[in-house]
Amino acid sequence: MNRPPTSSSRSAPRRALLACAAVLALGAVGAARPPADPGRQQCGDPHSTEFPITSRIAGGPAGYERGGTPRIWRLELRNATGTECRAIHPVAVLADRGRALEPADFHLDFQDPGDGRWLPVRFERTDEAENVGVLDGGSPAPGGEAPAFPGFTVPAHGSVTVPLRLGFAGDAPEGPVTVNVTAVQKRGGDGAWVGESGDYTFAVGAAGADGGAATPSAAASPSRPDAAAHLEPPGLADTGDERPVFAVGAAALALLIAGTALVVGARRLNR
Repeated sequence: MNRPPTSSSRSAPRRALLACAAVLALGAVGAARPPADPGRQQCGDPHSTEFPITSRIAGGPAGYERGGTPRIWRLELRNATGTECRAIHPVAVLADRGRALEPADFHLDFQDPGDGRWLPVRFERTDEAENVGVLDGGSPAPGGEAPAFPGFTVPAHGSVTVPLRLGFAGDAPEGPVTVNVTAVQKRGGDGAWVGESGDYTFAVGAAGADGGAATPSAAASPSRPDAAAHLEPPGLADTGDERPVFAVGAAALALLIAGTALVVGARRLNR
């Protein structure tokens, strides 16, 4: 696992743990595939203090209606380097202020750029009420084979727009929800954290709750956080009272062995 270089980002501990676990999850999901050539898979300079991928969430509504039609928004991945970046797997994290949101309360799909299929994102809930899912094309097939989706390829100095479709169940908890997306590049059995987005916060409510377009926070700083930085773990925007929490799911090992994409992280909820 390639660890990010030093930075003063306050989000370092949580996001670094998310990224490390994401790489483990991707390694488990992709175990049936032959190892990739590390040289061909390298994205950016591993010694650089800047992320090679700039991630930005855009076009999402300010609110979602419980039981309503799923709404489409997009994740923009922009490559700041002069080399193509392959096998990019975004990792989505959803957390609500009331800590009541569970994977059964919502569904997120992303569109495969190859054939236009909508592919589901499987989510796992951590011990501290974060719902985390890897855009890898779904769960492994019954025979143990990994999903066919190989990740996104972002051309040199180019960009890729990923449409996402998010909807909430009729009995989903109401209130503010925040989404953040981290970009991880899979490199054979290893991987690297290559980008992160700003936060997208919206409200979930009864009929008529879905308003106009939200204004997500600006894209996260391109600086790579230090996975070993001695900083207090921050929370997602406006989500709870300040206390450190470290979400390490007890079922993580079993799920990884089964080939399930599980990401565990740490963050402080500002309640």
